[in-house]
Amino acid sequence: MIKLMRVLLSSLAFAITIAATAPAQSLGIQLTNGIDGGVDLPADPRFVPESGITVEAWITYDDASIPTGVYRWPTIGRQNLAGNSEVWNFRVNASNNGARSLAFIVRAGGGLSTVSYSFQPGELLPFTHVAGTFDGQVLMLYKNGAVVGTTTLPAAYPLVFTNGVTRIGNGDAVNPGLESWNGIIDEFRIWPMARTAAEIQSTMYQSLGGLPGGALSFPLDGHLVETSTGIQGTQFGTMAFVPGEPGIQAAGTNHVNVGASTTACAVPIHSLIGSLPLVGNTDFAVWCVQGPMPGSSPFGIVVAATALAPASQPPFAGVDLAFDASTVAALTSVPAASPLGNTRFGLPIPNAANLSGVSLIFQFGFFDPICGPQGVSASSGLSFTLL
Repeated sequence: MIKLMRVLLSSLAFAITIAATAPAQSLGIQLTNGIDGGVDLPADPRFVPESGITVEAWITYDDASIPTGVYRWPTIGRQNLAGNSEVWNFRVNASNNGARSLAFIVRAGGGLSTVSYSFQPGELLPFTHVAGTFDGQVLMLYKNGAVVGTTTLPAAYPLVFTNGVTRIGNGDAVNPGLESWNGIIDEFRIWPMARTAAEIQSTMYQSLGGLPGGALSFPLDGHLVETSTGIQGTQFGTMAFVPGEPGIQAAGTNHVNVGASTTACAVPIHSLIGSLPLVGNTDFAVWCVQGPMPGSSPFGIVVAATALAPASQPPFAGVDLAFDASTVAALTSVPAASPLGNTRFGLPIPNAANLSGVSLIFQFGFFDPICGPQGVSASSGLSFTLL
Protein backbone atom coordinates (compact mmCIF):
# COMPACT_ATOMS: atom_id res chain seq x y z
CA MET A 1 0.00 0.00 0.00
CA ILE A 2 2.86 2.38 0.80
CA LYS A 3 4.40 1.66 -2.61
CA LEU A 4 1.03 2.30 -4.30
CA MET A 5 0.66 5.63 -2.51
CA ARG A 6 4.13 6.64 -3.66
CA VAL A 7 3.19 5.81 -7.26
CA LEU A 8 -0.05 7.78 -7.00
CA LEU A 9 1.66 10.79 -5.41
CA SER A 10 4.39 10.72 -8.06
CA SER A 11 1.79 10.58 -10.84
CA LEU A 12 -0.16 13.41 -9.24
CA ALA A 13 2.95 15.59 -8.95
CA PHE A 14 3.79 14.98 -12.61
CA ALA A 15 0.19 15.76 -13.67
CA ILE A 16 0.30 19.03 -11.71
CA THR A 17 3.56 19.98 -13.44
CA ILE A 18 2.07 19.34 -16.89
CA ALA A 19 -1.15 21.18 -16.02
CA ALA A 20 0.81 24.19 -14.81
CA THR A 21 2.77 24.48 -18.05
CA ALA A 22 0.15 23.46 -20.63
CA PRO A 23 -2.08 26.07 -22.25
CA ALA A 24 -5.85 25.78 -21.87
CA GLN A 25 -6.41 25.30 -25.60
CA SER A 26 -5.28 22.14 -27.34
CA LEU A 27 -2.13 22.77 -29.34
CA GLY A 28 -0.22 20.80 -31.93
CA ILE A 29 3.04 21.14 -33.81
CA GLN A 30 3.27 22.60 -37.31
CA LEU A 31 5.94 21.68 -39.83
CA THR A 32 6.59 22.44 -43.48
CA ASN A 33 7.95 20.02 -46.03
CA GLY A 34 11.29 21.20 -47.36
CA ILE A 35 12.14 22.89 -44.06
CA ASP A 36 13.85 20.54 -41.62
CA GLY A 37 12.26 20.24 -38.18
CA GLY A 38 10.51 17.90 -35.77
CA VAL A 39 10.80 16.12 -32.42
CA ASP A 40 13.40 13.50 -31.53
CA LEU A 41 12.72 10.96 -28.79
CA PRO A 42 15.46 8.87 -27.11
CA ALA A 43 16.02 5.25 -28.06
CA ASP A 44 13.60 3.26 -25.92
CA PRO A 45 12.05 -0.21 -26.45
CA ARG A 46 8.66 1.17 -25.35
CA PHE A 47 8.38 2.70 -28.83
CA VAL A 48 8.60 -0.80 -30.34
CA PRO A 49 6.25 -3.07 -28.36
CA GLU A 50 6.64 -6.75 -29.26
CA SER A 51 2.95 -7.23 -28.53
CA GLY A 52 1.77 -5.24 -31.57
CA ILE A 53 1.22 -1.53 -31.98
CA THR A 54 -1.19 1.31 -32.64
CA VAL A 55 0.21 4.66 -33.79
CA GLU A 56 -2.34 7.47 -33.96
CA ALA A 57 -2.59 11.24 -34.25
CA TRP A 58 -4.72 14.14 -35.39
CA ILE A 59 -3.22 15.69 -38.50
CA THR A 60 -3.73 18.25 -41.21
CA TYR A 61 -1.90 17.83 -44.50
CA ASP A 62 -1.52 20.29 -47.37
CA ASP A 63 -0.98 18.18 -50.49
CA ALA A 64 -1.29 21.20 -52.83
CA SER A 65 2.01 22.72 -51.71
CA ILE A 66 4.12 19.56 -52.10
CA PRO A 67 6.57 20.18 -54.96
CA THR A 68 7.12 17.63 -57.69
CA GLY A 69 10.35 16.58 -59.38
CA VAL A 70 12.10 15.74 -56.09
CA TYR A 71 11.27 12.77 -53.88
CA ARG A 72 9.23 13.76 -50.80
CA TRP A 73 8.11 11.55 -47.89
CA PRO A 74 6.21 13.78 -45.40
CA THR A 75 6.31 11.82 -42.13
CA ILE A 76 4.00 11.80 -39.10
CA GLY A 77 6.26 9.49 -37.10
CA ARG A 78 9.13 7.09 -37.65
CA GLN A 79 11.01 4.64 -35.44
CA ASN A 80 14.74 4.25 -36.20
CA LEU A 81 16.14 6.98 -38.44
CA ALA A 82 18.92 4.98 -40.07
CA GLY A 83 18.42 4.68 -43.82
CA ASN A 84 16.25 1.69 -44.79
CA SER A 85 16.14 0.55 -41.15
CA GLU A 86 12.80 1.85 -39.89
CA VAL A 87 10.89 -0.48 -37.58
CA TRP A 88 7.66 1.42 -38.24
CA ASN A 89 6.88 4.46 -40.30
CA PHE A 90 3.70 6.55 -40.72
CA ARG A 91 3.86 8.94 -43.65
CA VAL A 92 2.58 10.15 -47.01
CA ASN A 93 4.37 8.48 -49.92
CA ALA A 94 4.38 11.64 -52.05
CA SER A 95 7.31 10.32 -54.11
CA ASN A 96 8.48 12.73 -56.83
CA ASN A 97 5.05 13.43 -58.29
CA GLY A 98 3.04 14.66 -55.30
CA ALA A 99 1.25 11.32 -54.90
CA ARG A 100 -1.55 11.22 -52.33
CA SER A 101 -0.96 7.94 -50.49
CA LEU A 102 -1.11 7.72 -46.70
CA ALA A 103 0.95 4.72 -45.58
CA PHE A 104 1.64 2.80 -42.38
CA ILE A 105 4.75 0.63 -42.70
CA VAL A 106 6.25 -1.99 -40.38
CA ARG A 107 9.38 -4.14 -40.54
CA ALA A 108 8.38 -7.66 -39.55
CA GLY A 109 9.44 -11.12 -40.68
CA GLY A 110 12.58 -9.81 -42.32
CA GLY A 111 11.06 -7.19 -44.61
CA LEU A 112 8.81 -4.14 -44.87
CA SER A 113 5.02 -4.42 -45.16
CA THR A 114 2.73 -1.52 -45.99
CA VAL A 115 -0.94 -0.65 -45.74
CA SER A 116 -1.97 2.47 -47.65
CA TYR A 117 -4.89 4.73 -48.49
CA SER A 118 -5.18 6.93 -51.58
CA PHE A 119 -6.81 10.22 -50.59
CA GLN A 120 -8.35 12.93 -52.70
CA PRO A 121 -6.86 16.41 -53.24
CA GLY A 122 -7.47 18.49 -50.13
CA GLU A 123 -9.05 15.56 -48.23
CA LEU A 124 -6.63 15.82 -45.30
CA LEU A 125 -6.50 19.62 -45.20
CA PRO A 126 -9.07 19.75 -42.34
CA PHE A 127 -8.11 18.07 -39.06
CA THR A 128 -8.30 14.32 -39.59
CA HIS A 129 -7.67 11.48 -37.15
CA VAL A 130 -5.40 8.76 -38.54
CA ALA A 131 -4.24 5.50 -36.99
CA GLY A 132 -2.15 2.54 -38.07
CA THR A 133 -2.32 -0.80 -36.25
CA PHE A 134 -0.35 -4.05 -36.44
CA ASP A 135 -1.25 -7.18 -34.47
CA GLY A 136 1.70 -9.25 -35.70
CA GLN A 137 0.00 -10.35 -38.90
CA VAL A 138 -2.61 -7.79 -39.98
CA LEU A 139 -1.86 -4.16 -40.77
CA MET A 140 -4.84 -1.80 -40.66
CA LEU A 141 -5.15 1.88 -41.53
CA TYR A 142 -7.91 4.07 -40.07
CA LYS A 143 -9.24 7.49 -41.03
CA ASN A 144 -11.50 9.11 -38.42
CA GLY A 145 -11.93 5.70 -36.79
CA ALA A 146 -13.03 3.89 -39.97
CA VAL A 147 -10.91 1.23 -41.70
CA VAL A 148 -9.54 2.47 -45.04
CA GLY A 149 -6.86 -0.15 -45.68
CA THR A 150 -5.83 -3.68 -44.70
CA THR A 151 -2.76 -5.80 -45.43
CA THR A 152 -2.31 -9.36 -44.14
CA LEU A 153 1.08 -11.06 -43.75
CA PRO A 154 1.46 -14.83 -44.30
CA ALA A 155 2.35 -15.43 -40.62
CA ALA A 156 2.61 -13.55 -37.32
CA TYR A 157 5.81 -11.66 -36.50
CA PRO A 158 6.70 -9.32 -33.62
CA LEU A 159 8.34 -5.95 -34.13
CA VAL A 160 11.99 -5.95 -33.05
CA PHE A 161 13.61 -2.98 -31.32
CA THR A 162 16.91 -2.05 -33.00
CA ASN A 163 17.93 0.72 -30.60
CA GLY A 164 17.01 3.57 -32.92
CA VAL A 165 15.65 7.03 -32.14
CA THR A 166 11.94 7.74 -32.65
CA ARG A 167 10.93 10.92 -34.45
CA ILE A 168 7.66 12.87 -34.65
CA GLY A 169 7.05 15.09 -37.69
CA ASN A 170 9.97 13.97 -39.81
CA GLY A 171 11.76 10.93 -41.22
CA ASP A 172 15.40 10.16 -41.87
CA ALA A 173 17.95 12.91 -42.44
CA VAL A 174 19.55 11.77 -45.70
CA ASN A 175 18.02 14.83 -47.39
CA PRO A 176 17.09 17.24 -44.56
CA GLY A 177 13.61 18.69 -44.92
CA LEU A 178 12.34 16.38 -47.66
CA GLU A 179 10.65 14.10 -45.08
CA SER A 180 9.29 16.89 -42.86
CA TRP A 181 5.54 16.78 -42.37
CA ASN A 182 3.51 19.40 -44.25
CA GLY A 183 0.82 20.46 -41.77
CA ILE A 184 -0.12 20.01 -38.11
CA ILE A 185 0.28 16.99 -35.81
CA ASP A 186 -1.69 16.79 -32.55
CA GLU A 187 -2.25 14.11 -29.85
CA PHE A 188 0.43 11.66 -31.02
CA ARG A 189 0.01 8.29 -29.25
CA ILE A 190 1.51 4.80 -29.28
CA TRP A 191 -0.23 1.75 -27.76
CA PRO A 192 1.36 -1.68 -27.19
CA MET A 193 -1.40 -3.54 -29.06
CA ALA A 194 -3.58 -3.25 -32.13
CA ARG A 195 -6.62 -1.37 -30.83
CA THR A 196 -10.07 -2.01 -32.26
CA ALA A 197 -11.97 0.48 -34.41
CA ALA A 198 -14.41 1.11 -31.55
CA GLU A 199 -11.58 1.83 -29.13
CA ILE A 200 -9.94 4.25 -31.55
CA GLN A 201 -13.26 6.04 -32.12
CA SER A 202 -14.04 6.29 -28.41
CA THR A 203 -10.86 8.23 -27.54
CA MET A 204 -10.30 10.26 -30.70
CA TYR A 205 -11.52 13.47 -29.09
CA GLN A 206 -9.98 12.83 -25.68
CA SER A 207 -6.59 14.06 -24.51
CA LEU A 208 -5.27 11.08 -22.54
CA GLY A 209 -2.70 11.33 -19.77
CA GLY A 210 -1.21 8.87 -17.32
CA LEU A 211 -1.95 5.79 -19.43
CA PRO A 212 -0.90 2.50 -17.77
CA GLY A 213 0.67 -0.62 -19.23
CA GLY A 214 3.14 0.87 -21.69
CA ALA A 215 0.82 3.16 -23.67
CA LEU A 216 2.46 6.49 -24.59
CA SER A 217 0.75 9.85 -25.12
CA PHE A 218 2.30 13.06 -26.47
CA PRO A 219 -0.44 15.74 -26.39
CA LEU A 220 2.02 18.32 -27.81
CA ASP A 221 0.20 21.05 -25.87
CA GLY A 222 3.07 23.50 -25.80
CA HIS A 223 5.51 20.87 -24.49
CA LEU A 224 7.19 17.69 -25.73
CA VAL A 225 6.71 15.53 -22.63
CA GLU A 226 5.05 12.10 -22.66
CA THR A 227 2.36 12.23 -19.98
CA SER A 228 2.68 8.69 -18.56
CA THR A 229 6.43 8.19 -18.29
CA GLY A 230 7.91 11.68 -18.53
CA ILE A 231 9.92 10.79 -21.65
CA GLN A 232 11.19 14.13 -22.92
CA GLY A 233 11.27 14.96 -26.60
CA THR A 234 13.79 17.39 -28.11
CA GLN A 235 12.93 19.88 -30.82
CA PHE A 236 15.24 20.21 -33.79
CA GLY A 237 15.04 22.58 -36.73
CA THR A 238 11.95 24.67 -37.42
CA MET A 239 8.74 23.74 -35.60
CA ALA A 240 5.93 25.83 -34.12
CA PHE A 241 3.17 25.21 -31.60
CA VAL A 242 -0.18 26.18 -33.12
CA PRO A 243 -3.87 25.53 -32.29
CA GLY A 244 -4.68 21.83 -32.61
CA GLU A 245 -7.89 19.89 -33.23
CA PRO A 246 -10.53 22.15 -31.60
CA GLY A 247 -12.75 19.30 -30.42
CA ILE A 248 -10.18 17.74 -28.07
CA GLN A 249 -11.39 17.44 -24.47
CA ALA A 250 -9.18 16.69 -21.46
CA ALA A 251 -9.91 13.29 -19.92
CA GLY A 252 -9.37 12.53 -16.24
CA THR A 253 -6.69 10.10 -15.10
CA ASN A 254 -8.51 7.42 -13.15
CA HIS A 255 -6.54 4.26 -13.88
CA VAL A 256 -3.18 2.97 -12.68
CA ASN A 257 -1.15 -0.24 -12.66
CA VAL A 258 -0.82 -1.83 -9.23
CA GLY A 259 1.47 -4.61 -8.13
CA ALA A 260 3.97 -6.24 -10.48
CA SER A 261 3.82 -8.98 -13.06
CA THR A 262 5.57 -12.31 -12.55
CA THR A 263 9.27 -11.44 -12.37
CA ALA A 264 10.48 -14.86 -13.56
CA CYS A 265 9.15 -14.17 -17.09
CA ALA A 266 11.45 -12.75 -19.78
CA VAL A 267 9.29 -9.63 -20.22
CA PRO A 268 6.76 -7.96 -17.92
CA ILE A 269 3.13 -8.92 -18.50
CA HIS A 270 1.17 -5.67 -18.58
CA SER A 271 -2.52 -4.94 -18.07
CA LEU A 272 -4.05 -1.79 -19.52
CA ILE A 273 -7.22 -0.24 -20.85
CA GLY A 274 -8.28 -0.07 -24.50
CA SER A 275 -10.43 3.03 -23.88
CA LEU A 276 -11.62 4.97 -20.87
CA PRO A 277 -13.75 3.32 -18.13
CA LEU A 278 -16.73 5.62 -18.56
CA VAL A 279 -20.30 4.77 -17.62
CA GLY A 280 -22.05 3.93 -20.89
CA ASN A 281 -18.88 2.88 -22.74
CA THR A 282 -20.13 -0.38 -24.24
CA ASP A 283 -16.81 -0.91 -26.05
CA PHE A 284 -14.68 -0.84 -22.90
CA ALA A 285 -12.15 -3.66 -22.51
CA VAL A 286 -9.24 -4.60 -20.29
CA TRP A 287 -6.16 -5.79 -22.17
CA CYS A 288 -3.24 -7.98 -21.16
CA VAL A 289 -0.14 -7.70 -23.36
CA GLN A 290 3.11 -9.67 -23.53
CA GLY A 291 1.57 -12.68 -21.86
CA PRO A 292 2.66 -16.29 -22.51
CA MET A 293 2.35 -17.58 -26.06
CA PRO A 294 -0.64 -19.81 -26.87
CA GLY A 295 1.58 -22.86 -27.39
CA SER A 296 2.79 -22.74 -23.79
CA SER A 297 -0.41 -21.49 -22.14
CA PRO A 298 -3.69 -22.89 -23.50
CA PHE A 299 -5.88 -20.82 -21.19
CA GLY A 300 -5.94 -18.11 -18.55
CA ILE A 301 -8.26 -16.30 -16.16
CA VAL A 302 -9.16 -12.72 -15.41
CA VAL A 303 -10.15 -11.70 -11.89
CA ALA A 304 -12.11 -8.62 -10.83
CA ALA A 305 -11.98 -7.46 -7.20
CA THR A 306 -12.93 -4.37 -5.24
CA ALA A 307 -9.90 -3.78 -2.99
CA LEU A 308 -6.12 -3.75 -3.29
CA ALA A 309 -4.02 -6.54 -1.81
CA PRO A 310 -2.99 -5.98 1.82
CA ALA A 311 0.73 -6.18 2.56
CA SER A 312 0.14 -9.29 4.69
CA GLN A 313 -1.46 -11.31 1.86
CA PRO A 314 0.79 -14.26 0.86
CA PRO A 315 1.50 -15.14 -2.79
CA PHE A 316 -0.74 -17.65 -4.57
CA ALA A 317 1.18 -20.42 -6.39
CA GLY A 318 4.22 -18.17 -6.34
CA VAL A 319 2.31 -15.25 -7.87
CA ASP A 320 1.72 -11.91 -6.16
CA LEU A 321 -1.95 -10.95 -6.28
CA ALA A 322 -2.68 -7.26 -6.91
CA PHE A 323 -6.12 -7.55 -5.27
CA ASP A 324 -7.45 -8.52 -1.87
CA ALA A 325 -8.47 -12.16 -2.35
CA SER A 326 -11.38 -11.70 0.06
CA THR A 327 -12.96 -9.06 -2.23
CA VAL A 328 -13.12 -11.02 -5.51
CA ALA A 329 -16.26 -9.97 -7.37
CA ALA A 330 -15.89 -12.12 -10.49
CA LEU A 331 -13.55 -14.67 -12.03
CA THR A 332 -13.77 -16.03 -15.55
CA SER A 333 -11.61 -17.97 -17.98
CA VAL A 334 -10.16 -16.33 -21.07
CA PRO A 335 -9.03 -18.10 -24.25
CA ALA A 336 -5.44 -18.60 -25.22
CA ALA A 337 -3.65 -15.37 -26.03
CA SER A 338 -3.12 -14.06 -29.56
CA PRO A 339 0.06 -15.11 -31.41
CA LEU A 340 1.91 -12.19 -29.78
CA GLY A 341 0.67 -13.00 -26.27
CA ASN A 342 -2.24 -10.54 -25.98
CA THR A 343 -5.64 -11.08 -24.38
CA ARG A 344 -8.57 -8.68 -24.70
CA PHE A 345 -11.41 -9.00 -22.19
CA GLY A 346 -14.47 -7.04 -23.28
CA LEU A 347 -16.31 -5.40 -20.38
CA PRO A 348 -19.25 -3.33 -21.70
CA ILE A 349 -20.22 -0.71 -19.11
CA PRO A 350 -23.97 -0.08 -18.92
CA ASN A 351 -25.28 3.47 -18.97
CA ALA A 352 -26.34 3.36 -15.32
CA ALA A 353 -25.68 6.40 -13.13
CA ASN A 354 -25.28 4.28 -9.99
CA LEU A 355 -22.09 2.76 -11.44
CA SER A 356 -20.26 6.08 -11.32
CA GLY A 357 -17.57 5.98 -8.64
CA VAL A 358 -17.30 2.18 -8.53
CA SER A 359 -13.65 1.10 -8.24
CA LEU A 360 -12.32 -2.23 -9.52
CA ILE A 361 -8.99 -4.06 -9.71
CA PHE A 362 -8.36 -6.49 -12.59
CA GLN A 363 -5.54 -8.98 -12.99
CA PHE A 364 -4.83 -11.72 -15.54
CA GLY A 365 -3.40 -15.11 -14.65
CA PHE A 366 -2.15 -17.90 -16.92
CA PHE A 367 -1.37 -21.59 -16.75
CA ASP A 368 2.29 -21.14 -17.68
CA PRO A 369 4.84 -23.92 -17.14
CA ILE A 370 7.53 -21.95 -19.02
CA CYS A 371 8.14 -18.99 -16.71
CA GLY A 372 5.63 -19.35 -13.89
CA PRO A 373 7.51 -20.28 -10.69
CA GLN A 374 4.84 -22.87 -9.85
CA GLY A 375 3.28 -23.26 -13.29
CA VAL A 376 1.36 -19.97 -13.04
CA SER A 377 2.18 -16.45 -14.24
CA ALA A 378 0.26 -13.20 -13.79
CA SER A 379 0.08 -9.68 -15.15
CA SER A 380 0.38 -6.49 -13.20
CA GLY A 381 -2.93 -5.37 -11.75
CA LEU A 382 -5.07 -2.58 -13.17
CA SER A 383 -7.06 -0.34 -10.85
CA PHE A 384 -9.64 2.12 -12.15
CA THR A 385 -12.74 4.01 -11.11
CA LEU A 386 -15.80 4.31 -13.33
CA LEU A 387 -16.61 7.90 -14.27
